[in-house]
Amino acid sequence: MRKRSHAKHRGCGCVIVVAWLILTLGAFTLLRACLFNHGYNYDYDGSWDTSYSSGSYYDSASFWQQDGRIFYESEDGTVGKTGVDVSAYQADIDWWAVAADGIDFAMIRMAWRGNTDGYLHEDICFEQNWAGTQEVGIPCGVYFFSQAVTVDEAREEAVFALDLLAGRKLAYPVVFDYEANDGHRLAGIDRETATACARTFCDIISEGGYEPMIYGNRYDLQYLDISQLSDIPIWFAEYSQAPSFEEPFAMWQYTSSGSVAGIGTPADLNLSFSTAPSTEGESL
Repeated sequence: MRKRSHAKHRGCGCVIVVAWLILTLGAFTLLRACLFNHGYNYDYDGSWDTSYSSGSYYDSASFWQQDGRIFYESEDGTVGKTGVDVSAYQADIDWWAVAADGIDFAMIRMAWRGNTDGYLHEDICFEQNWAGTQEVGIPCGVYFFSQAVTVDEAREEAVFALDLLAGRKLAYPVVFDYEANDGHRLAGIDRETATACARTFCDIISEGGYEPMIYGNRYDLQYLDISQLSDIPIWFAEYSQAPSFEEPFAMWQYTSSGSVAGIGTPADLNLSFSTAPSTEGESL
């Protein structure tokens, strides 16, 4: 009886399995499209579509992929430099190995504000990473993960950053990393306040002798009135085969799952299209 029962329902079971596979594939395709459109962590599969970012600031035909990394060279001879950004999440890093693996520059997290408690914290690996890059000669910049909800808090963050830098010479900017979707403190912040926070942080950094920069993906940047920040270069994040942002930007973070020798975790990889002049702040 059990065998006959299985035979009777086998056809129905096959139909159910096929239907499940179709629904799963459809859901995956939809999710993939959403992730690409919003710049979240979904790496391309190696296929190359040169029309993907036809409306972007950079010509997508100037990008190519090799060994898990993206490279750029424009018709005017501009060559993108390959960089990595790091924080305490990467723990101990062998910077000699990083330098030998084709990394041209590094962006180091120097500090952050808690997205719930609001306290300021120095990244516990900042000094270690700074020393490592200087020892092997990798040019670097720094970034501050902000959760400022007032101009006064943005000012506090900028002063905290300058205190930590203490006049060190940087080859790349001091970045205002403002991720409104990454915590509770910024929930509901209005565009005017967010723009004022970015303006305040960047102005103080500039007054301190350093080149400022703003980091964000499309979602983050929509909280800012870019027209009021047009003098500040952008570090744009979009995990795709070519950037699609229409506004000018100086640096592109294209993956959070890159592989770099000397770093034991997946790494954020970037391309820099222009190098800010080396800057050196005043010792505070």
